[in-house]
Amino acid sequence: MNHISSLDNKIFKEIMGLKNKKNRCKSRLYLIEGIRFVEEAIKNNCEIKYIVVSESKKDYIIDKFEFQDKLFNVMVFSDELFGKIKQTENTQGIIACLRIKDTIIKFNFNEGIYFLIDKIQDPGNLGTIIRTAVAVNALGVILMKGSVDLYNDKVLRATMGSIFKININFIESYLELNEFIKNDFKLVIADAHGDNNYYHEDLKGKIILAVGNEGNGISDEIKNFHHVKVRIPMCNDLESLNVAQALSIIAFERVRQLDV
Repeated sequence: MNHISSLDNKIFKEIMGLKNKKNRCKSRLYLIEGIRFVEEAIKNNCEIKYIVVSESKKDYIIDKFEFQDKLFNVMVFSDELFGKIKQTENTQGIIACLRIKDTIIKFNFNEGIYFLIDKIQDPGNLGTIIRTAVAVNALGVILMKGSVDLYNDKVLRATMGSIFKININFIESYLELNEFIKNDFKLVIADAHGDNNYYHEDLKGKIILAVGNEGNGISDEIKNFHHVKVRIPMCNDLESLNVAQALSIIAFERVRQLDV
């Protein structure tokens, strides 16, 4: 177990650099923080390069995780160094450095639902959507190019560990959606000006539920595909809901329909 207290230490610099998206992309590494989050990573057999604990909390953390009996590369950072890499105000004293999966996940064209995320920018929204995907047993989450970085710390924390339990696919071109259309998926777009209330639409079978950018909505390129628009009726002249809220409401209507 290495004890590190120098700002010039190579490992400290490597981990510090992962707070930057460019370095995460280059190294294919990212950081998670907190006892529960690290527990979920271990439980889901994530590839962990380092586990970093703070000097002042090392005894509790090491005893809790029984690291001496596990094959983890544990680093003890001085409280000063840990304070520079922590991403939460009230830290629990543990951070893990994980490898981003390099394997390409093939789409599952069996009956089920995918969430299509079209260039949303708010980290909290994406994290909440990933949690919802796990809650409704979705086939996966599809992220269009231009969406917020999946490995942004705020996204990761908002997932509450759900990121390890769902397939997340990245697509560069809208043309890739043709494969879903060919496999009989119905494209459902959440739109405040939709023709049907969401609970009147048949959401069973093969569904892609699409939500768009917080300010601009769904891209025209997606609307060019055959689709149906559904709306959530609201009171008091409210124009729209938060994008993650809207998606969750519609997704759980599918769950209700399947249980009827």
